[in-house]
Amino acid sequence: MKKVTLILIAIFVFGVSNFAKAQRDRGDGIMSGAAVVGPAGGGGSGGAEHNIKVGIPSYSLVGISSDATIALMPAAPETAGQGLNFDVESASDNSVWLNYSSIIKSSANSISVSMKGDNLPNGVTIELVAAEDAGKGKGEVGKTEKKTIVLSGDSQPVVTTIKNCYTGTGSSSGHQLTYTLKMDETSDNYKALTAKDFDTTITYTITSL
Repeated sequence: MKKVTLILIAIFVFGVSNFAKAQRDRGDGIMSGAAVVGPAGGGGSGGAEHNIKVGIPSYSLVGISSDATIALMPAAPETAGQGLNFDVESASDNSVWLNYSSIIKSSANSISVSMKGDNLPNGVTIELVAAEDAGKGKGEVGKTEKKTIVLSGDSQPVVTTIKNCYTGTGSSSGHQLTYTLKMDETSDNYKALTAKDFDTTITYTITSL
């Protein structure tokens, strides 16, 4: 077996408030003027007033610090009689960080992860651990699922209870993601291994709860 490559993508859900629409609607009072005029003939006090409406847009965005393909690969044995070694540095990667921005309309936002196609050899899995937020942004960031997530085609929560916040962008901001290649080395799984490359895609999606 050669290696497993991961292609990471992110999906965002973007909501916009009705503020822009309201600005186009001159009938709702935005920036409309209403003059207050003194008594005819002068000599009285006068003034003018208008209304200003402030709108905060609602949005939720998720991204990853790099879209470079990740390669995970066990080490081939160096001594006859040994098997593949999955406890090596090349079978793990923590180079990618999960970034997001959020202004909520509902109770909270949540980020889930899924693996498209599950194109892996029998008995081989990819485990994901997301660290807590690095503290580079502002607001009430989400909480990570502290358990190890075994990636599959099913959507699973990674970061929950995301409120009004942003994590910062790029590496060292947001949540560090660690992927680890594992294998259940039973006899049936081991004999079914094929020496080739396997590609799969990891997708992160942010949604409102």
